[in-house]
Amino acid sequence: MSESYPQDQATWRTAPVTAGPADTSPFQLPPEFYDAEPAGGRDPGPDKRNKLLLQGLGLVGVAVLSGLVFWAVQPSHVAGVAEAASSQVDSAGKYTFTRVAGPATDTDCAQHAFNKTQVFLKDHPCQQLVRSLYSSTLPDGTTAVVSLIDVKMGSNGDAEQLRQITSSDNTGNVYDLLKDGGVTAANMPTTSQLQDGGYAAATNANVTTIALTALVGGHPDRAKLKDISTDALRLAGK
Repeated sequence: MSESYPQDQATWRTAPVTAGPADTSPFQLPPEFYDAEPAGGRDPGPDKRNKLLLQGLGLVGVAVLSGLVFWAVQPSHVAGVAEAASSQVDSAGKYTFTRVAGPATDTDCAQHAFNKTQVFLKDHPCQQLVRSLYSSTLPDGTTAVVSLIDVKMGSNGDAEQLRQITSSDNTGNVYDLLKDGGVTAANMPTTSQLQDGGYAAATNANVTTIALTALVGGHPDRAKLKDISTDALRLAGK
C-alpha cells in the first residue's frame, strides 16, 4: 500500500479570499457629473466641467480594473494553482471535513504514482486524476489531514485492479498534493506520514477513490486513522 520516501515540509499558503465585483446595479457616475441648470443662469465654466469629467472617467477606470483583477485571481485562470477553489465543508458523516487544497486535475496518473502502482498505471492509463486535501478537527482537538484521490480508469475491471494493488503492502500508491501538487505546508503531516497512515479505498464503476489520513504532530493510531479515511470516501467526486 505504501512506502516511505523523503519528507517534505515548508510554509502553508492560504489563498486570499477575494470578493467579486458588485452585481446589484449598473455602474453610474456621481450625480454632480450630470449638468444641472446653473443657479442664477451662470455657466459653471470649462474648468469645473473638465474636473468633473476626469473624476467620472477615473471612477470608470477603477471599476474596470477591479473587474479584471477579480477575473485574474480566479483559480480557473491560474495554471497550476492547487489551493482550495472554495472552502467546501462536509459534515454529513461521522467527521466534518474542510477542503484545504484542490481539486487538482490531471490526465497522466502514472506520472503521479510510484512503485507497482506506477507500473500498472503506465500499462493501463487512466482517463482522469483528481486530488484534494481535507482537514478535520477531532473531538480531542487534534487535526487530521486527508489526501483524497479519485482515479478514473478505462474500465470497471481496471478500477478494481488498481484498488487491489494499492490495498496491498509495498506496492506504492498515488502521490498526495503535499508531495507534487504545488502545495506546501507547515504544522502538517508529511507525505510519508500520509502514505503510512490510515488507508481506505473503494470503487464506483470505473472510478477508484483512495483516502490517506495522518494526524498533525504524528500520534499514530491506525484504527482511528483508518476510520477517518473510510468516512472520507464519501467525499469522492466532490
